[in-house]
Amino acid sequence: MKNFYMPSDVRAADGTAAERYKVPSVVLMENAARAAADAAEAMARGDGPFVILAGHGNNGGDGFAAARHLMLRGHCVTVLKTAEDGRYKNDAAVNLRIIRELEGAELRIADSPSLDDREVKKLLCGAAVVLDALLGTGTTGAPRGEAGRLIKLSAGCGNILALDIPSGIDPESGACYEPCVRAAATVTFLAPKKGMAFSPALEACGRIITADIGVPASKVLPHPPALSLYCEEDIKNMLPPLSRSIHKTERGSLLICAGSAAYRGAPLLAALGALRAGAGLVYLAVPEFMASEISAALPEAVILPLPARGGAVAAEEAEAMIAEWMPRCGAAAIGPGVGRGEEAGELFSWFWNNWRAPLLIDADMLYFFARDFDKLEERGDVLLTPHGGEAARILGVSAAEVGASREKSARALTKKAGYALLKGRNTLIASSSGELRMIAAGSPALAVPGSGDVLSGVAGALMASGLSVMDAATAAALAHGAAGERLEKKNGVRGTLAREIADEIPQLLR
Repeated sequence: MKNFYMPSDVRAADGTAAERYKVPSVVLMENAARAAADAAEAMARGDGPFVILAGHGNNGGDGFAAARHLMLRGHCVTVLKTAEDGRYKNDAAVNLRIIRELEGAELRIADSPSLDDREVKKLLCGAAVVLDALLGTGTTGAPRGEAGRLIKLSAGCGNILALDIPSGIDPESGACYEPCVRAAATVTFLAPKKGMAFSPALEACGRIITADIGVPASKVLPHPPALSLYCEEDIKNMLPPLSRSIHKTERGSLLICAGSAAYRGAPLLAALGALRAGAGLVYLAVPEFMASEISAALPEAVILPLPARGGAVAAEEAEAMIAEWMPRCGAAAIGPGVGRGEEAGELFSWFWNNWRAPLLIDADMLYFFARDFDKLEERGDVLLTPHGGEAARILGVSAAEVGASREKSARALTKKAGYALLKGRNTLIASSSGELRMIAAGSPALAVPGSGDVLSGVAGALMASGLSVMDAATAAALAHGAAGERLEKKNGVRGTLAREIADEIPQLLR
């Protein structure tokens, strides 16, 4: 797991380090510069000089100190600073005065406005590494003036190392302004900034290296972080332990309410996902006309035939039957393939108002959540699992708007439910308490019919096992995403079947 923080929190941490732990800010800059020099040496190519583009803020000060470290290690360094000496203040001014004393054959300093585009471009093209120290996390909006010119001239350089953030990205939202540095790597100080986890800033950062600057992040940064990025390796720390003498009823029992005449496969795939994720018992509540075929296809599930009318579950007659099974279940997952008829809408209302355990809402039931949103009482134990289009309907915006502001959308989805899993590249999981997680796993191979049904079953099973809703959603999305990655390695991105995703889940939960 990697934690990302608000840029303002990281800036405030410098003050905390100085006030509480008596570490002067110039020492923090020194440590940051040493880490930057290490990263620059590691990615150097050719025999050219290290070229440092230094803005007039603290980010430029990091560049000045990095220039000194590189020069002391025997490298030739050229510093192009965007402003005259008098504009540099505080720690940046201290480090500029130091390198002025060291200026010579190995360390050249120039004001970039005094060089024309051709001269700057020649320096950049001949550099072993270009260090971007133009704009830090306190800068807002599109780069202007001399910084903007240098960024434009760096376009096409494949050997840029950004210090803290690439100049031109928004470190809070992940937006990229124009112009924007496209770095091969970014050495970020103390902790990654939240925007660096989101596209398109993520791509602009290249490889992200987190640098220790001499104070423990846990001592100076807030908890929880603005965003936590989870990887496949984190799954093992989230799963509940299993005794060698465990009974199936102790694994967690899940009720799945799914299916209609038009969508007969959805219940099977959701149940298969739940069983592959380790559910002890899966009670599969389906329209009675499907019961025998589903029982034959998946004998491991307990089939609950529900009265049907017009090709779907007859809500009023089915509610009493479902209520009888509620005490046996640790969670319910509803929605895959139920359709959008009025009977399904009535069933949604019953679950929302009467189900007394964690509840996962997916697929068609999300339609009714959107329809009834204004009159729903708030719950804190519901997980919504929409894709971008479903989220757009709930929030009353376009799918493009959801895609452009996924964090904002994920947080907004939790207003009535408590939790939301916003599917897509870099799936997000949000809670109404403010916690936000991102999933670092996935593949285009998962974009197939029934894939979401499998995910609902996996998440429902983990919710029923006793995991918190947040951890269950996270572990399920990780397993689902990693299953897609494994299938892509075996088969490519075309032709995956949803049942194959479910069959990969046990290996990922080992």
